[in-house]
Amino acid sequence: MLVKTNKTVAVAMSGGVDSSACAILLKKKGYSVIGVSMHLTPSESNYSEGLKTCCGTEDLLDAKKVCVKLGIPHFVVNLESEFKTAVIDRFISGYLGGKTPNPCILCNKEMKFDALLKIIKELGAEFLATGHYARITKNISGGYSLLKSKDSTKDQSYVLYNLTQGNLKDIMFPAGNLEKLRIRKIAYEAGFKEISGKKDSVEICFVPGTDYAAYIKKEKQKAGFPSGREREEAPDRGFIKNLNGEIIGEHKGIYNYTVGQRKRLGISSEFPLYVVNISAHNNEITVGSLEDCRRDDLTLENFNFIRPEDKNRLAEMELSAKIRYSSPNYKCGAVPCEKGDKIKVLFAQKVKFITPGQSAVLYCGNKVIGGGIIA
Repeated sequence: MLVKTNKTVAVAMSGGVDSSACAILLKKKGYSVIGVSMHLTPSESNYSEGLKTCCGTEDLLDAKKVCVKLGIPHFVVNLESEFKTAVIDRFISGYLGGKTPNPCILCNKEMKFDALLKIIKELGAEFLATGHYARITKNISGGYSLLKSKDSTKDQSYVLYNLTQGNLKDIMFPAGNLEKLRIRKIAYEAGFKEISGKKDSVEICFVPGTDYAAYIKKEKQKAGFPSGREREEAPDRGFIKNLNGEIIGEHKGIYNYTVGQRKRLGISSEFPLYVVNISAHNNEITVGSLEDCRRDDLTLENFNFIRPEDKNRLAEMELSAKIRYSSPNYKCGAVPCEKGDKIKVLFAQKVKFITPGQSAVLYCGNKVIGGGIIA
């Protein structure tokens, strides 16, 4: 359906099928569309080091080709320095501190829906559209809600929990009401055959290959790394202990491990051992059985409510929580802590592999209530 409007929408173009289809859809609806791409990583290293970035040189060229064919302006904004500070350095510091951070959540919060949103306003656009699979609805009583996407297999609402009422009003998710196959068909029928078949990016975009630990080790040794404290507290060797405090092995740097890990522990045992806890302060890894990895509660820090008024309604809601992007929704209850922006989550049953540094997101049905970092 054609929308008679003179409103300008900036589409965050990654060179992939989702953002390309969004630009196609919005132009067909009658919006004035511009494409904006973020340059986030050094051009000379994107492919020589095997990076799988959604904002690398080849992807930016693909985005440019789409915009040229659609007859819309295309801008590339260099946010390399901001990306390193807001995402890469915090990712490395998190692992050196015994946590398992999610860089995509940091990127969405700091880059797409903060830095880029400000930039598109300067370019004269009223809205920022991205290829995320999620939905935004405007409530009758005022304000906005964030919902899961129509395609449950591609839902990305988990990585968007940091959105606020202030930026939701300026954001569009055109793919949120469509199935992935439909998105691919839209790109194909518009003449973008190669892009329509592009694979989804699934790895950490700035890490060469899949060895994030080798990347962290290399980066932490650089003189320009922002803090010496993490280097000092994360040596490349330390003890692995059991739950009785007995030394049963040696680890190769805590940044090589995550809670729930079973492989590459280098310990002989009559039953499988899993990482139960990582202590950066003591430079120790604690291992135990699978049952030792199960918990029925967690605390979330820096919790963001999509709708602030929901904080006082948590007890009335039928809640569920995702403890990582790929996890199912676990039934739970939640209560605000007395101090700060912390939330206590109580599960209906024990959940395995609750990982500090990861995010947990609360839902009420398909609606995102909010989320925070697992303490």
